Amino acid sequence: MDEKKVLTRRDFLVSAGGAAAGLALATTGLGVFSPKVGAATVDLPEYPWEQFFTKPLDVEAVRALGAQYYGEGNGCSEGAFRAIIEQLGEPFSFVPSQVMNFGKGGGVAWGTLCGAINGAAAAVSLVFGRGQATTVIVNELMAWYSATPLPLGDEVKSVAGNPLCHASVSNWCKATGKKSSERSPRCKALTGDVAAQAALYMNQVLAGTFVPAYPMSEETKACYDCHVGGYADDTLGKMDCKGCHEGH
Repeated sequence: MDEKKVLTRRDFLVSAGGAAAGLALATTGLGVFSPKVGAATVDLPEYPWEQFFTKPLDVEAVRALGAQYYGEGNGCSEGAFRAIIEQLGEPFSFVPSQVMNFGKGGGVAWGTLCGAINGAAAAVSLVFGRGQATTVIVNELMAWYSATPLPLGDEVKSVAGNPLCHASVSNWCKATGKKSSERSPRCKALTGDVAAQAALYMNQVLAGTFVPAYPMSEETKACYDCHVGGYADDTLGKMDCKGCHEGH
C-alpha cells in the first residue's frame, strides 16, 4: 500500500537536527539532541510544499521583517529566510530559521555568497523545490543584486558587481568612506531589500507574470562561452569576470 508519509513537527526537528546532535556529542559530551516541542504536535504534509503557496506575499512586510530580524541579531541569512517563511505561513513557518544562521557574513564571515541572498534563495527553494522556478528566481535575484545600487532606501548606495559579500561590502566602503565594522545599518536594510525582491519574484511566478530582466552582459557572455563548456572549458560561473580577473 502506497501511503503518504506524515511527519510530526518533533519528527521533523529531530531528523533535521541529526547532524547537530552528532556535533553536540563530539564537542560538548551531550548525547541527546532534545528540541523543545510543546505538548501538542503538528502534522506536517509530505514535501514538496509548493501547493501551499497560494496567495501573494506582502512584499513590504517581508522587507520590514528582514530588516527587523537582522537588527534583532538573526543575521542577514537567517533574517531573510525567516522573513519570507513567516509570511508564507504554515507549513513553511515550521522550519527552524536557525538552519540558515551559518550564512551570515557570506558564510560565517568568509565573505562568499551574500547571506541575504543565501537565506532568500533557501526560502525560494523550500517553496519550489527542484522545480524550474527555483532556478529562474534565484538566477534573477543574483543578477539583480549584482547590478542594483543598494540599499534601496539609503542616500549613498553601492553596486556589488557580483553576489559576493566580500565585493558588496568592499564597494560599499569605497562609496561611503566608512569602515566594514560600520556596515550593520547598511546590511540591515540590505537584508530587507533582498528578501523583498525574492518575495516579489515569487509573487510574479505565482501570477504567471515573471519575466527575467537581467540578461548576461555581452562582455561576460564572451568570457562564459569560452571558459564555461567552450574552447577553454576551465571554470564555472556567471559573474562579471573582470571584477576579479584581468581581461585578455
